[in-house]
Amino acid sequence: MRNNIVINKKRTNCRVFTCKIWSLKSKYLQEAIDRRYLKQISKSKKSGLKIGWHEIDWKKAETKMKDLQEKIVIATLNGNFKEVYRLQWVILQSIEGQTLAIRRVVTNKGSKTAGIDNVIWSSPKDYWLAIQELRKVVKKPKEYRAQPLKRVYIPKGTTKEMRPLGIPTMIDRAVQAIYHLGVDPVVETQSDPNSYGFRKNRSTQDAITTIRSLLDKKTHPRWIMEADISKCFDQISHNFLMKHTPICHKMVLEQWLKSGVMEEMNYRETGEGTPQGGIISPTLCNIALNGIENIIKKANPLRKGIKPGVHVIRYADDMVITGKNKKIATKNKEILKNFLAERGLQLNENKTLITHIKKGFDFLGFNIRRMKWNSKLNKNTDQETVLIIKPSKVSITKLKESIKKIIIMNKPIERIISEINPVLRGWGEHKRISYHTQETFITIDNWIYNKMLKWSHWHTGSLRRTVNKYLISTETRKWNWGVSQKQKIINLGEIPILRLRPLKLNRNPYIKENIEYFNKRKEKRIDAKFRATIYKKFKQMCPICGESLHNGELVELHHIISQKSGGKYSIENIQPLHQVCHQQITHSKKFV
Repeated sequence: MRNNIVINKKRTNCRVFTCKIWSLKSKYLQEAIDRRYLKQISKSKKSGLKIGWHEIDWKKAETKMKDLQEKIVIATLNGNFKEVYRLQWVILQSIEGQTLAIRRVVTNKGSKTAGIDNVIWSSPKDYWLAIQELRKVVKKPKEYRAQPLKRVYIPKGTTKEMRPLGIPTMIDRAVQAIYHLGVDPVVETQSDPNSYGFRKNRSTQDAITTIRSLLDKKTHPRWIMEADISKCFDQISHNFLMKHTPICHKMVLEQWLKSGVMEEMNYRETGEGTPQGGIISPTLCNIALNGIENIIKKANPLRKGIKPGVHVIRYADDMVITGKNKKIATKNKEILKNFLAERGLQLNENKTLITHIKKGFDFLGFNIRRMKWNSKLNKNTDQETVLIIKPSKVSITKLKESIKKIIIMNKPIERIISEINPVLRGWGEHKRISYHTQETFITIDNWIYNKMLKWSHWHTGSLRRTVNKYLISTETRKWNWGVSQKQKIINLGEIPILRLRPLKLNRNPYIKENIEYFNKRKEKRIDAKFRATIYKKFKQMCPICGESLHNGELVELHHIISQKSGGKYSIENIQPLHQVCHQQITHSKKFV
């Protein structure tokens, strides 16, 4: 026992020493990168070849990757995991897989946050050399060693509680991204039908739409169990993940799980859990929780022709389980406890609630409940109650807190407009899936109006000056805060309500014949009319890489004829491009 302690101390000291070396060497890394880059350029010029990030054929890369991923799905359905692992190896060794993995890392929202080595890939030159570095890693997976994660904390919701994140280094993110290309098609095929979190072409809106279709019936389930898993990402059993993760190299998975965490230069080993912040972590979470829907339904069969009303709707580690009566809901809670125990997880008893549908429950930022209905107002229904879906109080409070930080007395209105509109547009597009939300939108618009009225009084000192300077009228609303028709605060009440149909659960996004189905669903969700028209013109596809414009990457509108050359901001002169593809066109005359 004492020898083990000594060994662990040596290992810990070695990790800390390695991290210190990384931080000391960080200022010399750029010089080494420049030398390697110039060496590659000189070789390419001698051979007459053009190499570089902007010379990558993205259409070819995406086409080959889709072919391989579809074959993985077919092999998974046939139970041929030997073929699955062979195809994963092909992805690892392909230049297409390597380039797409780097693209995933550099287009991610966290691409500007460095790991413990303080390295960030910020230019096409960095991206190209990262491909070469990744190629060396995947050729010898047994020699791969993951660096410790950088521990940071972010606020958790509107509470004072902080959520821990583990930030991998850039190269570790790239390794996770390339393995994810081969692992995710398998997990997608094996996932629960009503699991919506961290899955391709699924969203919180799909989860809420499914709940509406299940509960908006005359014979709806009456009781709801809101399940809250205590620190899910931090406590998942490593043994369970090692056994059930469909990955061709288990030693690489072990490196991610056992990499450890650095917090203020103090190293801590990770004996359980998968860190929030890694590209592969959400998929590992789904692996751990898949199967709960099947187990719950098997435990609640039909009895004497009576349906138990049991449905499991899950978004990552958030889930609700319905039941016809309280006894069924209580029984399902015990089944869920046993299911989670096998994975090293447990329910948070304080936040796991069993409630009646008339009392209502919160799920994914929405409040869902049934209320008494006056049949005289609507003769098309004979139901005593109606299902009401609105933004939750917590979600509204969080929005108002964000707006309060934007509407500051000494801030000019132009800056307020530029900051508040993206917040309102994003929140509105997410919440507009129920016509009951319209009332909430109007209430928030009125609240913003009063906030701006106080702001204007501080600036002008009189109502007359405010009306003349900051209030403008439109066809739909008389009082709008702004400086012109194009530069004004948007109104949530004018965002059109979107009525989605439930997702067809038998459609797999990695099967080519299903791609059009998912693209049509995403096309309906675009709120901005001009952007929607542009997207429709190009069939929801990026004209450079041929990939969907809804793949999660930032989309920019490119002028075919530049504004400097007299090009107009019109439908005929605009192309929708992924940010990476836009950079490729911008730098097309350059070597990289």
